[in-house]
Amino acid sequence: MEDNFDSQNEENDYTASVDRFEEMLKQNESYFFDVEVFETIIDHYLDKTDIEKAKQAINISLLQHPTSSNLKLKEAHFLAATHKPNKALQILNNLELLEPFNPEIFSIKARIHSQLRQHNKAIENFYKALKLIGEKSEKDNIKINIAFEYENLSQFDKAIEILKKLLRENPENETVIYELAFCYNLKNDTDSSIVFFTDFIDEYPYSYPAWYNLGVAYNRAELYEKAIDAYDFTLAIKEDFASAYFNKANSLALLGQYEEAIKTYKETFEYEEPDATTYYYIGECYEKLGNPELALANYYKSTKLDPFHADGWAGMAVINEADNKSQSAIFYIKKALELENNNSEYWYIYGDILAKTGFFDEAIISYNKVIEYDEENEDIWLDKAEVMKDYENIENGIITLYEGLEKQPENNLIYARLVAYLLMNGKIDEALLNLTILLTNNKETVSEVIEYYPEAISFQKVIDLIENFKD
Repeated sequence: MEDNFDSQNEENDYTASVDRFEEMLKQNESYFFDVEVFETIIDHYLDKTDIEKAKQAINISLLQHPTSSNLKLKEAHFLAATHKPNKALQILNNLELLEPFNPEIFSIKARIHSQLRQHNKAIENFYKALKLIGEKSEKDNIKINIAFEYENLSQFDKAIEILKKLLRENPENETVIYELAFCYNLKNDTDSSIVFFTDFIDEYPYSYPAWYNLGVAYNRAELYEKAIDAYDFTLAIKEDFASAYFNKANSLALLGQYEEAIKTYKETFEYEEPDATTYYYIGECYEKLGNPELALANYYKSTKLDPFHADGWAGMAVINEADNKSQSAIFYIKKALELENNNSEYWYIYGDILAKTGFFDEAIISYNKVIEYDEENEDIWLDKAEVMKDYENIENGIITLYEGLEKQPENNLIYARLVAYLLMNGKIDEALLNLTILLTNNKETVSEVIEYYPEAISFQKVIDLIENFKD
């Protein structure tokens, strides 16, 4: 009861101090506040992101208490938050001369250097703060920040070393567990991540974050069955862990177990609010199961829940296009492109719809956008060439395929299509030259030529050349 009374008094004092400061500004007068009260008032405005009044409070506080280190630290913090890092550093450097054993000075300096992407200087100042801090929880926070800076420098081994030491001291530190997993991911070292979390679980078998991150690592390694097992152990320990259900569903979907994936996706709704992305993935599963109605319904739910969920709009476009509802498909894919104009997949969908509906010029523009945003796409040159062949002439289709080979000289699918086009156009010698390249690169890909243009085997020279390359 006494604690509640004290807390109520503190709240009343806090409110009274802010009200009194507001009254002073309103009356354009000058009231005296001690340093601690000014700190409270400044924090109040910073928390409310009321920049102008925070600035006024700082200026007035320093007029009344020009030698207060605490208020100067508040000023430095304010300047850093308002994108004036160099002015903040100047204040902190001056304070450091006066108070070389104040850890907060070095902590704030470190964070400013981090914002400026001066990560080595940030590390240097965090270590200075670390030597001066006595409380273990504060030391741990500083060490985690040092690990962050090493991550920013791509020095992942150093970050991992720090994080492992922290975890040895406190195996239940979930922040460190997740950060270690993130580090291994940044390092692109899935194998080491699996080894670490497997060993950690051997020692701490009831650590659900460790089981969860082991599942993530297995999933990244495309070991989906093992990932599912890890997520099941996670859920056995923490039944309400929605992210584990979601990731388990992803692994099930990647195994083609779409009905089980849908069921697992829906289990997330028991433990957290429905999410647009989850509805989208459920829609994808229904689409893979050949149920366009339920796929469309879930894509719609994703956009209803989040109108900015571009994938949901694109999903509805694909379903409508498959149902020959081209106008609706165009409407939906345009909505997706309004949200993510540089998404090559959306431009590809748009181009296919336009080509199918006879808007060939617009389709070519869309395909060019795909090439612009995803120059590694192996299929786009084939589709663009097909439109050029059908809309203009086969010569322009051939030119398009040669352009594709300039960009992707190792794309055997382009060679296969080029051979077919050249045969169709009566350019036998040129076709044989490109067929030789194709057979040299990859003999199996010759089936693509015959599948696209079965008449190719009616050319004796083509048959002879293929026979020459057989073992």
